[in-house]
Amino acid sequence: MTDLTKLTVSLTKHGAHKLSILLKQYDKDEILEHLTGSEPGVNIELAQAKKNLSTNRNGIVPEFWNEARQSGSESIDALVLLAIIFSHHLLIDAIRNSTQRNRYAGTVKRNQFSDEKAFTNLAHTIEMLGYSTEHSTNHVRYDFHKLFEIPRLNTLFEKLLRLKLKAAGWDESNSIIEEATALNFHEVFSLSKKHFGTWLVTGSLDGVKQITTKIEDAEFFAEADDDIPVGKFEFRAGHNAKKTGVIIGKAPKTSHAATLLHNKIQNELYKQLTAKYGAGCVGTEVPTGAGTAIDVVIKTDTFCWFYEIKTTSSVKSCIRQAIPQLLEYAYWQATDDRADRLIIVAPKKITPQAAKYLTFLRDRFKLNIHYEQFEPR
Repeated sequence: MTDLTKLTVSLTKHGAHKLSILLKQYDKDEILEHLTGSEPGVNIELAQAKKNLSTNRNGIVPEFWNEARQSGSESIDALVLLAIIFSHHLLIDAIRNSTQRNRYAGTVKRNQFSDEKAFTNLAHTIEMLGYSTEHSTNHVRYDFHKLFEIPRLNTLFEKLLRLKLKAAGWDESNSIIEEATALNFHEVFSLSKKHFGTWLVTGSLDGVKQITTKIEDAEFFAEADDDIPVGKFEFRAGHNAKKTGVIIGKAPKTSHAATLLHNKIQNELYKQLTAKYGAGCVGTEVPTGAGTAIDVVIKTDTFCWFYEIKTTSSVKSCIRQAIPQLLEYAYWQATDDRADRLIIVAPKKITPQAAKYLTFLRDRFKLNIHYEQFEPR
């Protein structure tokens, strides 16, 4: 009989999410040799790494981690996040019992944990792996919808989940979908049993209706917490290339198309800016310290610029959505030491009225905010 309480790993030791850094650098058979001292800031306890990676009794790391490496950075980050969650029954319960639940998303609160450090580590893991939409001292709001856009993640997760269930005593007398849904694992993603099972087998969520705005943007405008932000903005260079694809037309009508276009612009803008300023000066999805992330940041010895990418159907709507986000990213802590310039990036050519509007903001209110057209190739 499956007993999830058999799934345990240290919840108070920090750094398991940094397995993603090592997996991007090393073959799965080399990972355990580089847990400390090989990469700046990486110091992971051996027992913690083995549990999260689901090594066998001989300490062999499963082959699917190399398969994740072949699939790219997004697959690695996603699988590391899922491995951490499904390595401890308390983390499974925390996500499954989160509040403010919507499809893919919810909020984990600090009072769900008896140990504050366990909450802090989970919240930091979700944020650093790119799935946090808001993070305060008392809660972390997450959105897992990106997991279901990653090609072949379902097959990697099925292999990971099989090992986690076996570690919990599953005897394989039923199918993995039957066992996972009986244990209510679908609730971790706020999906129905049908949709979870369909995704696990086919890699798609057939029948799940798309919404018309990016989920992370919708949550930014719809929900916020009044707690004091937990940290400061700290620049970090680098970029995890995102899924793109074929975009039909220049005014996407589904969140999936909008996300693909956003990703394409971000990928190409990063390449362009690193060619001009150097890889060490450009970063994407840079955490603000308050649970949000800036699409692109340039930071040199003399200036720091924030970029927000928008792909809505008009220049006016792109500006309307981007300005409040950029202002919050730069000035929420009521200081002006974060960004020297705020830049809205969108595929359409700026209109005369929009140009006049931004000029007025710069002249009248001294807001150094600009619009740049970027048409991906």
